[in-house]
Amino acid sequence: MRSNPTSEQILFFSDAVIAITITLLMLEVRLPVGAGELSDPELLDALLATSIKLLGYVISFLVIASFWISHHRKFHHIVRTDGMLVWLNFLFLLTIGLIPFSTSVISDNGGSVATIFYAGTIVLSALSLTLLWVYAWRKGLTDLEGEGTGALLYPTLMPAAVFALSMLVALEWPDAAKYSWLLIIPLAMLQRRLPGMG
Repeated sequence: MRSNPTSEQILFFSDAVIAITITLLMLEVRLPVGAGELSDPELLDALLATSIKLLGYVISFLVIASFWISHHRKFHHIVRTDGMLVWLNFLFLLTIGLIPFSTSVISDNGGSVATIFYAGTIVLSALSLTLLWVYAWRKGLTDLEGEGTGALLYPTLMPAAVFALSMLVALEWPDAAKYSWLLIIPLAMLQRRLPGMG
């Protein structure tokens, strides 16, 4: 009978998938064909036209980076694995893999549907990582008990809450919904100040 992958093997595979996902983000940022033939003013205009895609890249890079940090913190405390945990990790990676596509969508179209689609992708990633952690804790696969489990739960639930609320805002005001994502910054700072969550 085959044994399940170890937490180290899952972490190594996940790191590879996340690294590829971040690389795919940058591939979406391109100058128009024939940019080498442009004059300086035309090239400047072309660069400014890509600023939305660059901003989408930066935001998504930071979101994925925060998920990577949270994933590592959780797997630092996951000492045993089982088949379900492996598949829950695959679910998390599946949602992470959607981020480059949703970034491309919101970079090309800043309307309500694109904003909701992007925010929904982030919510799915956050909830899948939360589900993975809750499962590991309830099955006794971690070395933490009590308050220690919450310290690793809230950092993934907070982004999920912010992006979920932004989906409601985006129904009427997609630009306001995007600005609401900045709430993650003070929430992250507050989370570090709370006892047992730094």
